Amino acid sequence: RAPPPASHDCALLRRRPLRPLMKFGRVLQLRAIPEWRESYIGYKRFKRLLKRLPTAQSSGSFSPTASLSLREPSELEAPLLSGPYAEVEALFFAALDDDLRRVNEVSVAETESIETSVVLATGGEALLSQEEVAALYCRLAKLRSFMSLNATAVKKILKKFDKNMAGTGREPQLPSVMKRLEAEPFSVCRRRADGMAVELERAMPPDKVPRLRQLAQDALKRAGGGRESRPNALPLALSLAAGLVVALAPLEAFEQADRPEAQRCLGVLVATVGLWLSEAVPFFATALLVPVLAVASGAVPPKLVHKTGELEQAPDIAKRVLNSMFNAVILLVLSSLVAARVVARCQLELRLAAALQERLRQ
Repeated sequence: RAPPPASHDCALLRRRPLRPLMKFGRVLQLRAIPEWRESYIGYKRFKRLLKRLPTAQSSGSFSPTASLSLREPSELEAPLLSGPYAEVEALFFAALDDDLRRVNEVSVAETESIETSVVLATGGEALLSQEEVAALYCRLAKLRSFMSLNATAVKKILKKFDKNMAGTGREPQLPSVMKRLEAEPFSVCRRRADGMAVELERAMPPDKVPRLRQLAQDALKRAGGGRESRPNALPLALSLAAGLVVALAPLEAFEQADRPEAQRCLGVLVATVGLWLSEAVPFFATALLVPVLAVASGAVPPKLVHKTGELEQAPDIAKRVLNSMFNAVILLVLSSLVAARVVARCQLELRLAAALQERLRQ
């Protein structure tokens, strides 16, 4: 008996689940098809646009004047900073129309191209081989992923738009835009693509369909332009093992020079280069791991302590190495960047501007 036909949420779109706390912008980056990357909805651009609003807060909406004014909220009929709302709304929907136009162009062109090949594969004469049908199915899976991700991006960004516009007297835009979205060419192409997936599965022998879906999943994983920043155990172990071998192997050149620290330093270098090339861990983690490996392997020679006349111990060496990386100037710069990020995140400048504007109006 043939397996159930593919639906919108069929197995070919079920990929390895990402971390539950991962933001959609990162999901979109990881799952974007490289050849169509420029045609996706500019999700992060829309988020940056919404941050220009005085009410763009992560938890509910607020009015800058209502949160800072000494008057009762009922006395404030409209937000004081009314200009940005109309401006951002116009820019938002103009950008959305432009992005949807690009999504429609790609969707229509690819759907028509694939549809021609599907006719050859599912016709009475079956002009395509099973390998060609599998390749066509994988291509269709990429297109369905492209359209599905863009539909999700539109829905999510409209929810953020309505949330940021709450309290301004404007009607929620999500219901009307989603209704309009159903008539967009790429939504029509999604339904056509679902039907083509069913036809291709029926054209294959029933025992080949699970393998066909697995090939589609693998194609989507390979097509993803990004990578999840999770440690890869095998390259991590191989890199550290290679560094350990170089650090401990009896190399004649280092033995004759009586410089064991130099050999250990070479081992740290080999391990670091291996981690960078394999991307077993994120680059910033590799950079932070260098002083740890240098101290743990004994690659840093101890210095003579003038007060005691003894050589440095391991804790003193670690303190000296870390002090060279985290001095007062570096910490000052980092703390300034963190403070600037906090101000932008909490929109303190907008709150201050609202308070000053209200005082000046009075």
